Amino acid sequence: MPSDLFEKYDCEGGWFKLEYDLAIAAEVSDRLSEQMDENKSSGKQAVANRNQRREQAAAMIDSKDMGSILTDWADD
Repeated sequence: MPSDLFEKYDCEGGWFKLEYDLAIAAEVSDRLSEQMDENKSSGKQAVANRNQRREQAAAMIDSKDMGSILTDWADD
């Protein structure tokens, strides 16, 4: 609540307490932003790896073979 903040910082040295708390909040924000950026990068890498595996799998089996595999599977 705003009144809680007023009570916390309306004292001798309150301005220094405010500056300290704001510096801590900024540091936490920076670390969270860095972590989010790292997660985005690793997420993009995971998608690229998945796409590469799909391409490799598709290169191993051509469409004719895949059709016969699916037909055989459906017949069982």
